[in-house]
Amino acid sequence: MKILFFSKRFTQVFLGLVALAFTPSGMPAAESQTPGAATNSVAIIGEGASPAFRAVASRLELGGCFYDYSETGGVKILATFLDEILKALPERERKDIPPGFTVAKLFHLLGLDSVAATGSSARTHADGGFHSRTFAYMPDGRKGLMTLSGGPAAKLMLLDFAPKDTDLALEFPIDLKDFAREALPEILAMIPPEGRAQFDREMSQPLRPIGITGRQIIEKLDLRAGIFLRLDPSQKFQPAPGAPPLPGADAVIVIERLGWLVEALKPQFMPMLSQPDSPVSVTYEGGVLTLRMISPVDRPPLDYQPVLRYDSKADRILIATRPAIFGSVVAGGEKITQGADFAQTWRDLPDEGNACIYASPRLLRTAADLIEIAAKSDRSSSPADKVIIGKIFNWVKALLNRGQAVVIANQPDGILTLANASVPIASSSMTAVSTVAVMAGFALPVFSRAQVRAVETNDLSTLRQVQIGLRMYAADNKGIYPTALSDIMPKYVNDKRILEFSDRRTGRHIPWLYRNSLTEISPADELLVAAPVATAEGKRAVGFNDGSARYITEAEFQTLWNRK
Repeated sequence: MKILFFSKRFTQVFLGLVALAFTPSGMPAAESQTPGAATNSVAIIGEGASPAFRAVASRLELGGCFYDYSETGGVKILATFLDEILKALPERERKDIPPGFTVAKLFHLLGLDSVAATGSSARTHADGGFHSRTFAYMPDGRKGLMTLSGGPAAKLMLLDFAPKDTDLALEFPIDLKDFAREALPEILAMIPPEGRAQFDREMSQPLRPIGITGRQIIEKLDLRAGIFLRLDPSQKFQPAPGAPPLPGADAVIVIERLGWLVEALKPQFMPMLSQPDSPVSVTYEGGVLTLRMISPVDRPPLDYQPVLRYDSKADRILIATRPAIFGSVVAGGEKITQGADFAQTWRDLPDEGNACIYASPRLLRTAADLIEIAAKSDRSSSPADKVIIGKIFNWVKALLNRGQAVVIANQPDGILTLANASVPIASSSMTAVSTVAVMAGFALPVFSRAQVRAVETNDLSTLRQVQIGLRMYAADNKGIYPTALSDIMPKYVNDKRILEFSDRRTGRHIPWLYRNSLTEISPADELLVAAPVATAEGKRAVGFNDGSARYITEAEFQTLWNRK
């Protein structure tokens, strides 16, 4: 949904003024010396001393290769100034700005007006890397998008659940409660009435598998998730002809505080998964539900055999790609902390935080090799361009010989970011903005994808109920499917709404596409039922004659639906 759009001229002016406003003020400690004082001493001022300086400085390190402090009290002045510019713009420049929009409101939604001061520091590690710290001081607490980072910092999940030799660890929170209560109404107030009404309709519709509306999901969503991936160089697969081979991989996903959604889904899916012909084995012991794929989904190296474990007492979901890595994690096998690369990369970083990223040297080298192969095979670049690209790439590649890690940790009075990287990640001039960007980068795409997945799950659940009704009808009629979908009412399906696909873009309810020419013994990969229209992402929900259902691309749908 497009909420804001600005003209090119306004965008350029706005970004230029923001950059100017956040230009670092430099070292706050006065360097003026009294006569006869040692030339290497730094005087700490008394008169006019900033109360925010001590809070920021206590989170930083003095004496390294970089130190910076600045106060951002000018945010309000900047917002007022930019709003005056907006008012002075010609009508043609303001026509795309939503009614009621002000820069002050935008800064408030971003949480920038809650940042009183920022600071950064960096020092060099013995291996040539840098340990950097930035702190955004918010004496009145986090506001706006800053609240996406969740509550107080807690022990990072990767320390307990990432297996040894993990190559990529990505951990993040999604806390939308405060955002939904405080920022969302202000965002909606800036949307035209018709767009706001459409949003309200979509968010007020219960999702059929769980009976919870989108608005309720936003108000409940408060989770933290971890994705831990380990490469397997011994396995290779080629994603496409001519593409460079990729290493195999295993992964573990851990999600906490999402039990309310699992409990809502269980009545819908457990009966289906517990059927004798189900491809999943189900066990339930001591409040722990475990779902295991009975056989691999493909041939090596894509022979994944997922396992899902839901511990209701711990309110934790654990998903693993294969039984071996699942067993290792559940049994408390070797952990990421026992790997030499991780220990080297993680030094001086905390065990507690709200979000983190860790990339191993092996992952970075693998990515660099793949990029280099792709660059060399690129025929669109001229020889001169390739020479320039090669020099830049060689410089960057030299920085990828060590692991990289970043931790973001909420503090009672702000947000602290710590990093070990090949280049210093320290610039307090944009700490507040970058912190918002990082947290929004963690949370918003995941939330957006979660919304899409919730809609897809709802559609596929409805589609499976149609398929079950058709198969039950066929079982009573010598394997023949009904002439029309309505014939399965009410004996096999008692909810008429199931016979229609809900197009959330238009609000219309349209009958499913149905092939009544098939029979129960028709090929298993024939499409039996399909959504009448594609989603905004260009995909269609389809049900096959073997009873399976999934989303496929529009091109795949056209090929399967029209084949003879």
